[in-house]
Amino acid sequence: MVEDVGGGLDLGGLRRVYGTPGHRLFYTLVCRRARHWGWTEPGQSKWHCWRAQRRLEAVLGRKLALPPGSLVLDAGCGSGVVARRLAADFGLRVTGVDLMDFHVREARRLSARTALEDRTAFAWGDFHDLVYPDGSFDGVYAMETLCHAHDPARALAEFHRLLRPGGRLVLLGPAAVPRAEMPARQRALLEPFLDAMVLPGARHYTSRTLGALVTGAGFRLEEELDATRYYLPTTEALYAYFRLPYAVLRRFGATEQWLGLRSTVEMYELRHHVAWLVHTAVKDG
Repeated sequence: MVEDVGGGLDLGGLRRVYGTPGHRLFYTLVCRRARHWGWTEPGQSKWHCWRAQRRLEAVLGRKLALPPGSLVLDAGCGSGVVARRLAADFGLRVTGVDLMDFHVREARRLSARTALEDRTAFAWGDFHDLVYPDGSFDGVYAMETLCHAHDPARALAEFHRLLRPGGRLVLLGPAAVPRAEMPARQRALLEPFLDAMVLPGARHYTSRTLGALVTGAGFRLEEELDATRYYLPTTEALYAYFRLPYAVLRRFGATEQWLGLRSTVEMYELRHHVAWLVHTAVKDG
């Protein structure tokens, strides 16, 4: 593992967020190691969060719209859940990079267990500045990870460099509405949460400006989808499941070890002030 990466990256803070025992236990037991929200269509039950997560992975695969065998970069791969899904169901060859060494080790172990090590590879890496040559990939995606970027414009420029002409980019994740449109109480909730979860990217863009960052990096924006209505059922279900356990943890002052729970409970009040967006873009030749 590289300790000194410089350039404004808060590696220690990210290790605090993702390395605490409570956070890792939450994502292992509750989310089956996936570290992303879910997608629920009208008429589908919001209570099956695992199924909703699998549906979101399928949405990503369809948005990438790449033929089997295509080379794809997973920017912020976590334990490799999404990479393995795209490899198994869409026939893609996925390289995942992540800043947490324990995520990379776990991703490699789980891919070996599921016999997908020939179609997935994982390495330590900062997606602002990667070692791969220009045009190495047919596709790049960031599943709720651009919000961790200390310089989103630089990260998007790196994605553009890494894609071949005609390559496709898909970004999925939350973006707050402009702060001026947010009530004071919600702003007061949001700011300390961004610090606690090390989400500097969320300060660099809003739901109104992320698309301009994508085009500013040289991409042609194919679609900018406000998918909030598909994400909200997961928000509602997780809040219902965990608000009482989290209240007990708060009473005993143990919330810093359970940041995953904090994101599902404390941020519930912000649900109407955060948009969940899916951006699909192309690097033209």
